[in-house]
Amino acid sequence: MNLRLILLFVFGLYYFFGCNRTDTDTTLIVNDISRLNPTKVSEIIPANSLESLQKAVRIARTKNLKISISGKKHSQGGHAFYDNAVVLDMTHFNQILDLDVGKKIITVQSGVTWEQIQEYINPHNLSVKTMQSSNIFTVGGSMSSNIHGRDPNNSLIVNTIQNFRLLMPSGEILNVSRNQNPDLFGLAIGGYGLFGIIIDVTIQLTDNPVLRKESHVIDYTEFPLFFRKNILGDPNTELFIARPSVAPSSLLRETIVTVWKRNENQESRDDKIFALLQEKNVFRDKFFFDWSRRSNLGKEIRWYLQKRLVARINEIEYVTRNNAMRPPTAPLKFLEHVSEKNTDIIQEYFIPIDNFIEFINGVRTIVVKDQINLMGMTIRYVAKNNDIFLSYGKKEAFSVVFYSNQQLSPSGIEKAKIMTRKLVDLALENGGIYYLTYQLYPTQNQIRHAYPEIDQFFNKKRKYDSQELFMNKFYKHYTSTIVTEND
Repeated sequence: MNLRLILLFVFGLYYFFGCNRTDTDTTLIVNDISRLNPTKVSEIIPANSLESLQKAVRIARTKNLKISISGKKHSQGGHAFYDNAVVLDMTHFNQILDLDVGKKIITVQSGVTWEQIQEYINPHNLSVKTMQSSNIFTVGGSMSSNIHGRDPNNSLIVNTIQNFRLLMPSGEILNVSRNQNPDLFGLAIGGYGLFGIIIDVTIQLTDNPVLRKESHVIDYTEFPLFFRKNILGDPNTELFIARPSVAPSSLLRETIVTVWKRNENQESRDDKIFALLQEKNVFRDKFFFDWSRRSNLGKEIRWYLQKRLVARINEIEYVTRNNAMRPPTAPLKFLEHVSEKNTDIIQEYFIPIDNFIEFINGVRTIVVKDQINLMGMTIRYVAKNNDIFLSYGKKEAFSVVFYSNQQLSPSGIEKAKIMTRKLVDLALENGGIYYLTYQLYPTQNQIRHAYPEIDQFFNKKRKYDSQELFMNKFYKHYTSTIVTEND
């Protein structure tokens, strides 16, 4: 039997036995991508107009109902849900309103995705400044989580937001910017939908140059210096991402660093290079990723293939900025995983550059000692920024994204809680902080150590929303033990 037949046979077995899918009735039960937060809600409203949003707020206020605001459901701590609430599905509120090519600004409704924006602006040779590694997320959800991206020169979304309109609990619509209602500018961005509904937003764009992509394999101890010299220190750098190994033989030591730099010659290129690409090799990548989820051998083989087939170490590739910020460069479909027994979760830590090596050493110890099924880690950069109230950009830092698989059993969830609390403590010990967008595993003491301003944030929420019309599980969980104070 030749190699091709063997591979077809193995793929067939994987497809037949490995794709664990369930067809359960989820009527009025909502959940996020982690499947850890099933929540019974009273109604799901596909918001498709400003009038529908205003009506929902008016009815909820009159009937003393609660409202939660939902986008792509990729936050993992109940940020988009609340028990018996009315859930506004903002993915239908997705019109592009205006594009000023000369000024490089675009105005969109908050349910628009980055993919829609890319498709709309690509013919004008424009690109998004800041977005997640994947382009599936809504603009409103991205703002509510204060996301960051792979551009070291434009790391935070807040820096690209010019202004937006906010539908308040009272039904009033406010214009919000750094000059108009500046308090709400810093609260609604990174506010997880607690202060109102983001209606539409004006965003600063940038050019869409051809970039030269290179990948290198280095030891993790070399990364801070490599970053300062070859990434932050090079004005031609447009994007970067680093991926430490999850293979046991080189765990969190060997690191692939991929850098996209502006190519000096922008003219002698075939126009085909500007055509937008789509994700490919999904089944192949999904197979090897699932194998790595199940075994250490799978992790070793996946890491080997990642260097040879994906990163293509020491090879030069040319790609536009838009294509570097979308599939296949930033794939997502192969990560989709549905199982009755386990789930994949994401956590993120922001670590001062000088403490990065010590932090990674500590993470490795936790992963090995506690037998954590680490599926991936990525590293990006976040500049210092204090424009929003709950800022994780209090210091210049590396963003360390921790992607693991956990069991859905009570013991598996408890193990994940213990792991998370150890990682949070490790981050805090190294002068870092954690991202609030994921699980509610950190303790009340940990969130207040990381974000001493959190109670003031909650008080401001009650100031602008005294009826607590806009609610989610994150707010409920971390306000359950505090006493209201006057702001």
